[in-house]
Amino acid sequence: MKRLVIFVVVIVLGVAAAMLLELTWGNVTLWLPPYRIDMSLEVALIGLVLVFALLLILARVVVEVLDIPDRVRRYRKRRLQDQRLRKLSDLTVDFFEGRFARVVKAARVIQEDEDLARQVPLALVASNALAAGAAHRLRDTVLRDDFVESLRIGAPDPAMKDSTLAALLEAEFAIDDHKGQRALAALAPLTRGDRRNVHTLRLALRANQQQGRWDEVLRIARLLENRKAIPSVLALGLKREVADAWIGLGRHQEAIELIEATLKTQWDSGLAFLYGRCEGNAKEQLIRLESWLRQQPRDAELNWAMGRLCQRQALWGKARQHLEASLRIKPMLATHLALAEVAESLSEKETAAFHWKAAAQLTS
Repeated sequence: MKRLVIFVVVIVLGVAAAMLLELTWGNVTLWLPPYRIDMSLEVALIGLVLVFALLLILARVVVEVLDIPDRVRRYRKRRLQDQRLRKLSDLTVDFFEGRFARVVKAARVIQEDEDLARQVPLALVASNALAAGAAHRLRDTVLRDDFVESLRIGAPDPAMKDSTLAALLEAEFAIDDHKGQRALAALAPLTRGDRRNVHTLRLALRANQQQGRWDEVLRIARLLENRKAIPSVLALGLKREVADAWIGLGRHQEAIELIEATLKTQWDSGLAFLYGRCEGNAKEQLIRLESWLRQQPRDAELNWAMGRLCQRQALWGKARQHLEASLRIKPMLATHLALAEVAESLSEKETAAFHWKAAAQLTS
């Protein structure tokens, strides 16, 4: 469309010029002693236009010639920026493709670029962070810690300091090394100052798991679940882990409350199984189990829990009934062991031997 408009304008101007040339408006005399030049007014106007056009072209040429040094500088700067961007891109790709030795080498080269450190310090921060991760995967802890320390103190340039990133990296590396206490120490300033950071909470969750701080594990798991930062399956798994740990520590009542509160909103056979291991108010537990059985009669773990609780109360007939129901639904080692104990309590040696043998086969 633009070319069509230009074409039409040129045609119109050409036609107008041709029409003007057919008119005679007078003559122009140009005195250049000792010469005298006579010409028509039309020719004089055309000459002026041509002279003006030539002057414009000459001025443009002069400007372009004078601008050559600046253009060369801009070109070199752009080429340098492209080279730097290519290095950072290659470093990132190498990291995710697992070429960790190349990542460390490239980060060293980028770190020596003083101009880049002054102009774009965050680029060096990113390269150092990737290099730290690469060194960690290479199991070079000394080099890894050097990169993290450079982020923490801002070396060689203070603009490269990023204490938050350094703390997150240190915590992640410590968790991988199974040093939960060190990870918690690194995360302490972040969890106090920014409790909404999901990544920080996830790291804190793993560190607390390693340290066996189950109250904190449950608290963080609930925070992440409320923010939909972890799937419900993982949240259930964490609650099972906490309940199992509490039972092992003798905190049965807390485990009972956790299991009951969770199963009110979402059924989980694993939690039902753990409920059978809890030692609390047996009468209340039996009532709760019976209400759950009305809703989940075909749950093997729930039937085991009911049978196990009846076994502890010496209700041998009811215990056997539910344990055998659990066994029919799904063979489990715990069910055979419980049935063997019930049979021994009733002096049924052959039945007990059968279940002990079945339990041994399941463990082999």
